[in-house]
This record gives sequence, structure tokens and C-alpha cells, in this order.
Amino acid sequence: MKKIICTTLYLLLPCYAFATDAIDTTDLTDDSSGGLYTYHYSYELNIDKRFFIEYGVSIFSSVGTKEKLDGETLSDVDTTSINTGTSLSIGADFNGIQLAFTPSYSYQEETSLFDMKIKLDVPFLDTKLQPYVSLSAGIGFISIDSLDVDNEIGFSYGIGAGIKYSFNDNTYVKVGLEYASTSFDFVVYGYGANISESGFGLTTGLGYRF
Repeated sequence: MKKIICTTLYLLLPCYAFATDAIDTTDLTDDSSGGLYTYHYSYELNIDKRFFIEYGVSIFSSVGTKEKLDGETLSDVDTTSINTGTSLSIGADFNGIQLAFTPSYSYQEETSLFDMKIKLDVPFLDTKLQPYVSLSAGIGFISIDSLDVDNEIGFSYGIGAGIKYSFNDNTYVKVGLEYASTSFDFVVYGYGANISESGFGLTTGLGYRF
């Protein structure tokens, strides 16, 4: 547990660097009785809070899908294909650190999936070209035409990394690789069913800060 906490704090150091400007203010006090000196250091927070909107499109995905009925595996399929997924992120930008509400939608072979996630993007350089990591979690809704399944609710999460390029202070583009997973448990025709999907996708995004 200590290693996990230390690693997390280390990874969050860039967040602190972007969110704060350290101002070293030294006050020198001469204590005539003992010749002692007292130093005072103060730090001032300088957080640039803005809002942003970002539209994203997934280019391809490599996904593994498992379907179970009453605990018995019906199918276990791996597919790599062009994906028609799109997403929209709306949130707050804190010196490059972005926290957003991100709904997304994808459709493939009679199955549609709608996700609503909270996503955190953390950059690692204060330059025009920035590497970043991301973490997201939320709920998903699945519909399957062939099984008369309509908007069953499940849990979804994702982790990713990529490159962000800022054209100016407002407009930027992103290219990243994301691992995402969703899992659904529901009843169909009186049987308990489970569908889980997980895999990698190449995503792109165009954003505007205001």
C-alpha cells in the first residue's frame, strides 16, 4: 500500500507543478540577543481555471467480447475493425489538467453502446507538444437488437495515454491509445446473462478552451 501511495504522489507531481507558482519570500530577522536569523517562506497558488469542449473520434479498435448465459460461455470473440465511435467532453481545465464529463457512443453488428464517464487528463510538460495520461470511469448502456435487449446498465472504465498539441492558447488536438472495459449483467428470456467487452482503441480529439 505504501508503494502505491508513493507512486501515485510521484505521478501527481506534474499536476502540482502546473497548478502552483512557488514564490520564495524570505524575511530576515536579526535577534540581537542571540544573533539568530528567522526565515519565512510562502507559496502562492496560481491556478488558471477555464472551461473546454472536445469532440473525439475513434479510428479503430481491437476488442474482446465474452457472452455468458447462466454462467456458461456462449461466445468469446476477438475483433479488430474500424470503429464508428464518437465522444464529446465538456469540463474544466486547470493549467492543462482537464476534468470532464464524457459521453460516448459506438455501434457495431446490432450492438450499440452508450457510455457516460468522468475523465481526468494529466499532462507532463508545459509545452505546445504534451504527453498525457488519462483515467475514466462511469456507467454504460447496451442495446442488442437480436436479443431484444434495450439500455441495460453496466460499469465502464478506461485508462490511456497520448500526445496533445496546442495550436494556440485555445485550440488543440489529441491522438491517444486507450484501454477500455465494460461489463453488463441482466436477464434475457428468463436467463441471467453477462456481456463484457475490453480492448484497445486509437482515438483522436479536437478541443477548444474558453
